[in-house]
Amino acid sequence: AAAGRVTIAAGSAAIVRGGQTPAARPGVEAFEADVLRTGADGRLSVMLKDESRLALGPMSELALTRFAYAPNDEQLGLGVRLAHGVLSYVSGLIAKLAPESVRLQTPTSIIGVRGTHVLVKAEAP
Repeated sequence: AAAGRVTIAAGSAAIVRGGQTPAARPGVEAFEADVLRTGADGRLSVMLKDESRLALGPMSELALTRFAYAPNDEQLGLGVRLAHGVLSYVSGLIAKLAPESVRLQTPTSIIGVRGTHVLVKAEAP
């Protein structure tokens, strides 16, 4: 099942899935194990099924490493790995119901937290 959908795609923005790199457009589904990538002029935003929002700025790459949202079965989890670039994350129901199940990985980063909104800038190694 899809983890969510692209809500905003501008400039150079793509979803890497199984060796394919289709352009990202609003309405395109995002799945666990997808890599979201933007170029120098790119922006990309995805709304996940639990109402979490992931937004990437230019020259960013993020892997959606885990997504589980089945509250009735107590299956909750969100994992993302920001390789480089800028990520704005606004938490949704997974963070509200099981905050310990949300994982944000970066190489080295600067993190700003304000309530349920996290802004991360990660430099490429």
